[in-house]
Amino acid sequence: MKNESHNRFDVVDSLFRQYSERILNYISSRINNHEDAENLAQDVWLRILESEVELSPDTARSYIFRVATNLINDYLRALYIRKGASEELQYANEYAATSTPDAEVSARQIAEMELRKVSTLPKQRRIIYTMSRFEDLNVAEIAERLSLSFRTVENHLRMGRHDVRNYISAIA
Repeated sequence: MKNESHNRFDVVDSLFRQYSERILNYISSRINNHEDAENLAQDVWLRILESEVELSPDTARSYIFRVATNLINDYLRALYIRKGASEELQYANEYAATSTPDAEVSARQIAEMELRKVSTLPKQRRIIYTMSRFEDLNVAEIAERLSLSFRTVENHLRMGRHDVRNYISAIA
C-alpha cells in the first residue's frame, strides 16, 4: 500500500513538472486574478493527489484540465453569488437611508415572516439558509463546515430562498 501511494506521488510530481505552468496560465486567463489563480492551481494538484483516479499518459492531461475547469467554475459561481449578495446589500442600505416609520414596521413584519418560514424548512435546508442569511457565510464556507459538496449547499440555498420568497409574497 505504501509503495502504491509513493508511486502515485511520483506520477503526480511528474505531471506537476510537465503541466503546472500551463495550468496556472489557463486559470489566470479565466479568472483575471493572479493570486487566486495560484491558489486554484495548488488546489488542482491537491485534488489530483488526493483522487483515486487512475492516471495514464493518455488521460492525464484531460483529467488535469477537467479538474482545473471545475475549480474555475466553482470559484466563478461563488464570486457571482458574493457579487449578487453585495448588490442586494447595497440596495437594502440605500432603501434603509430613505425609510419611514411605516417602512420599518413593514420590514420587521417581513423579517418575522421570513423567520416563521425558515423554521418550517427541512433541517439541512434550514441550517444552510441560516448560515448564509444570518451568519453571512458563503457557499464554499458552508460546504466546508458541513462537509457537503458545493453543489449540494448551493441547491439547498437556492431552494430555501425560493421557499421563503414564495411564502412572503403569498402572505404580503
